[in-house]
Amino acid sequence: MPDEISGINLEKGSLLTRVRKVLEEREKKIHELNKAKTELEEANKRLAALLNENYEVGKILVRRDMELSEANRRLIALDESKSEFVSVAAHQLRTPLTGVKWAFNELLDKELGKLNSGQQAVTEDGLKSSIRIIDLVNKLLNVARIEEGKYGINPKKQSFINLLKSVAERMKQGADNKGIIFAVDISPDIPLIKIDEEKMGIALENLIDNAIKYTLPGGKVTVEAFLGEDGVKIEISDTGIGIPEEQIERLFSKFFRGDNALRLQTSGTGLGLYVVKNIIEGHDGTIDIESIDGKGTVATITLPCA
Repeated sequence: MPDEISGINLEKGSLLTRVRKVLEEREKKIHELNKAKTELEEANKRLAALLNENYEVGKILVRRDMELSEANRRLIALDESKSEFVSVAAHQLRTPLTGVKWAFNELLDKELGKLNSGQQAVTEDGLKSSIRIIDLVNKLLNVARIEEGKYGINPKKQSFINLLKSVAERMKQGADNKGIIFAVDISPDIPLIKIDEEKMGIALENLIDNAIKYTLPGGKVTVEAFLGEDGVKIEISDTGIGIPEEQIERLFSKFFRGDNALRLQTSGTGLGLYVVKNIIEGHDGTIDIESIDGKGTVATITLPCA
């Protein structure tokens, strides 16, 4: 009997050990599950906070986007108002300025009597100033029309040779007065091409005027036109002050003038080349500038023949 009791006790002890072991394993798993649950809850809290933060950030971004759109709309409206104002102001100024120019011409033509040397000098200066102001007004008007999309190019098939000769003849006097050699070489085999005579004349005058303006007395300005493989080529070259290499790409920006041009203290608005580029591109052409600072510049226009 004692042996049986002893055997039962052993079995009971073994069973208790196994039960204890199972309970310990269970406790361990419960602990691990609780730990995992806690970690998951913390992760959920962090995720909720992040989502809330992202939501707030999203709201801020949407609000900023709306504010940016509104600011952009106002900027466009302001720019349109500015262009309209410049256009109206230029129109209003051009007529009286033309009258002033006419009056100076009348005085210089001695229509109102002979001028003494002092009066002659003052009148000549007045005429030059009025011409400069009219040129500025015209450029402002052209820029305003370009920005408004109203600077129409109306090309017609005609003689480019005759146009370039006419422009060159008008510009030669300015070169002669400054003591600059002015050479023109126009190939006779250039065919009739589609151009807006008025607008193309403005572009050519601007480029030749720049060449003369930035070339010192004793220098040379050359105007060449010939038929190339990709169209009619016009090269306007000078031995002037040139353009710093890092500034060439900015030449066609509104109001930009090179540092050396500013140092030379020549008159200018920085609008001419902006208008020129729009005119040339309006003819489906291209314009390129090559320059060496202190040695000169070459402006090359390419116009299609078709």
